[in-house]
Amino acid sequence: MKTERLLAITMILLEKKQISAPQLAKMLEVSVRTIYRDINSLSEAGIPVTSCPGVNGGIQIMDNYKIDKNFFTSSDITSLLIALESLSQNVSPIQTNQLFQKIKTLAPEDFLEEIEFKTNQITIDLTPWTRNHTLQPFLELIKSAMDQHRILEFGYEDNQGRKTKRTVEPYRLVLKEISWYLQAYCLEKADFRTFKISRMLDLDLSSSTFIPREFKAKPLGNEPFYGKNFTITTLKVTHKIKEQLIDKFGQLRFSPSNDSDRLIVEFPFMEDEFGYNLLLGFGNQCECLTPPHVRNELKRRIENLLELYQ
Repeated sequence: MKTERLLAITMILLEKKQISAPQLAKMLEVSVRTIYRDINSLSEAGIPVTSCPGVNGGIQIMDNYKIDKNFFTSSDITSLLIALESLSQNVSPIQTNQLFQKIKTLAPEDFLEEIEFKTNQITIDLTPWTRNHTLQPFLELIKSAMDQHRILEFGYEDNQGRKTKRTVEPYRLVLKEISWYLQAYCLEKADFRTFKISRMLDLDLSSSTFIPREFKAKPLGNEPFYGKNFTITTLKVTHKIKEQLIDKFGQLRFSPSNDSDRLIVEFPFMEDEFGYNLLLGFGNQCECLTPPHVRNELKRRIENLLELYQ
């Protein structure tokens, strides 16, 4: 969001004194043109930001400048606090509380009560229903490695059960739905790779450091819908399954079934393990009507499951 980015640019300029637009663009993962637009926005808001041309030039902020408390509105501060709270379960409580207090100092005292009220109106809880107690220590260790540019070593088990040893340069943590991923440069593969945190074993922070190389964030290659082709299936589902499908895939066209109180929906289905496991996970509350080959494959998998329990 633009508000968070403007705050980040201001804080970076106050800390670094001078930095180039391409460096800022790389740090914030936006275009140089966007950075210049943000600089104009800061100038219009009364922050004394200047740009010096030349090889040794860059963007800088006037010495001894302090942020005017009227720069951020109560809505701006509220948005920042809500965003921070949504990640508070995966950040050190002490660190979170300190950051909360720092952000609140950006607001005039007259707005504090209003901000407190608005912040409590929205809660974003990203934590799963069941807790992975090994996740938090791993995240803290990875964040330390990224801050200190230190090598990470760990065992890794892929989705086929194959185990390998990995030595990596960590660059980015990504939260995708309920799973955390590490994007890193793998020294064994001599390339950037994405690792699912829950598949890591014996994570260790090495004493060796590394010089950060150029890193460009990429979409997670193992996303369920990443680069896939869909098969349109006709499903007969209960109202409970309707709710789950809408939660995951957005609004779909549901129509009443002629022979029951269930609903008929055309569903974009992926013919892979994810897709079949998704439909089978709905149990007897979902029936695949068409196409025949998908229905037959579901029957085959159900029969194999029955054999397991004979």
